[in-house]
Amino acid sequence: MSSNTKQIKIRYILSHPIQYQTPLIQYLVGKKIDLFVNYRSNISIKKFYDPGFKKKIKWDVNLMKGYQSKFLTYIGPNKTSSLYPLTTEIFSILRDKQYKIIWLHGIKTWYNLLIIILSPFYNKKILVRDETWKFSKQRSLLNKIYNKFFYFIIDKFVDFFLSIGTANKLYYIENNISKKKIASVPYVTNNKFFSKNIKKIKTKLVFLYAGKINKERKGIDLLLQAIHYLHNKNLLNNIEFNIVGDGEMKSYLDNYIKENNFSHTRSFGFQNQTQLSKHYQNSHVYIMPSRIEPWGLGVNEAMAAGNAILCSDKVGSKFDLVKNNKNGRCFKSGCHRSLAKEILFFIKNKKKIYTFQTNSKKIISSFNFHKCYLGLLSACKQL
Repeated sequence: MSSNTKQIKIRYILSHPIQYQTPLIQYLVGKKIDLFVNYRSNISIKKFYDPGFKKKIKWDVNLMKGYQSKFLTYIGPNKTSSLYPLTTEIFSILRDKQYKIIWLHGIKTWYNLLIIILSPFYNKKILVRDETWKFSKQRSLLNKIYNKFFYFIIDKFVDFFLSIGTANKLYYIENNISKKKIASVPYVTNNKFFSKNIKKIKTKLVFLYAGKINKERKGIDLLLQAIHYLHNKNLLNNIEFNIVGDGEMKSYLDNYIKENNFSHTRSFGFQNQTQLSKHYQNSHVYIMPSRIEPWGLGVNEAMAAGNAILCSDKVGSKFDLVKNNKNGRCFKSGCHRSLAKEILFFIKNKKKIYTFQTNSKKIISSFNFHKCYLGLLSACKQL
C-alpha cells in the first residue's frame, strides 16, 4: 500500500491554517501521501480578530509544522469569508502539472467554484469536502430548489465528494449525487491530544459547554433557560456547569449568572487548545445545545476526553457519534424544557454516566485520522 500512496500527489486548498485540519494533514503526510497545501490567507498563524469569539485570539499550537505549504497571493483585506480573500493565483494553480488532483475544502466560495469549473480544461481531478447537510442552515423552498440545480451542474465537474459523516452523505444523495462518487473522509480531531483515563464521579457531577457564545446558532440562551428551570426547582445540588467560550452574548451570560445567583455555574471565557483539553478532561457530560450545527467537532473532542454527550437533534455529528442511551442523549432543538429534561436524566442516573463515558471513548476511537486516510486513498485510487 505504501508504494501506491507515494504515487498520490494532491494539492489541498484551504482558506487559512485551521487547528482542526493541521493534525490530519500531518498524519496524511506521514502516510506518504504527497500533499501540498495552499492557504488563501495567513490570518490565523498570528494574533487575529475572530468574529465568532468577538475578540483577538492566538492559537497555542503550531499550525504550519510537518508539511509543505504556500500562502497564495491576494488583494484587499486579509480576512476569510465567502468573498475574501480576493485570491489572485488561479491559473498558476491550474497550469501546474505536478499536482493533477486538487482537494478543495468548501464548495460555495467564488474561488473554489472557479477552480472546479476550470479544472476540465487543465486535466485536473477535483475532490470536494464540504460540511452541508439537511439542517446545516435554515433553508427556504427556493433555496432547496436552487441546491438541486446547483448540484446537478457542479456534479459534472467534481470527481469525488468526500463526506464528513452520515448526514452529509445523505444530503449529497438527496441532491442526486451518485453513491459511487462519495468517499468517507469524516470530521475528526486529534483524539490523543484530548484523551484521558475515565474516572467515576466522586463528588460533583460536572457539565461542560465549550464553544462560541452566541444565541441563534449555538443556543447558549437555551442552556441558561434550562439551568434556570432546574435551579428554580432546587434540582442542582452537587452539580457544576462550566461554560467555556466568548462571543456576542458573553456579557449577557456573565450578568445572567450573577443576577440569578447561579453558584453552580461558572463562565471561563475563551480557552486555547491546551486549556480547553483540561476542561474536557475534568468534566463528565458535554452539552451542545446548537439550533444549527453542520457537524460539531466539540463532540469529537469531548468524547476523546471521555465525556457522555448531550446534544440537540440538529447537531450533524449525532448520526455517527451519539448513540442514544449508550454514550449520550439528544433533546429537541430550540426547546429548553427538553434540554432540562435530559440534564435531569443525567442527574438522576449518575451511575450510568461511567458506562456512557466508556462507550464514548470506544466510539470515537474509530473516528480517527486513519479512517480519513483510507477514504482519501480510496477516492484517489478510483481516479
